[in-house]
Amino acid sequence: MKNPVFFVNKKDQIVFIYRIYDNCLFQLGSLKKNETVILDIPNDSYLSVKRGNLIGEILVPNETILETTSHPHNHYHF
Repeated sequence: MKNPVFFVNKKDQIVFIYRIYDNCLFQLGSLKKNETVILDIPNDSYLSVKRGNLIGEILVPNETILETTSHPHNHYHF
């Protein structure tokens, strides 16, 4: 992988991972409690990580918990 980013969710919440294009959000993944994922995210991507809840049968993202930019040659663990 050229730019791996490793996400872990250890809390009782649902976490959504987005890449931002202009004014749009592209969902890269979602994590339930105790799930992990490694994503090959292109360099200089602007990422938004949001906390979400299950409402009925729908997963709804609400609170932004992290916004960051991926940089070349850096490895991120969140």
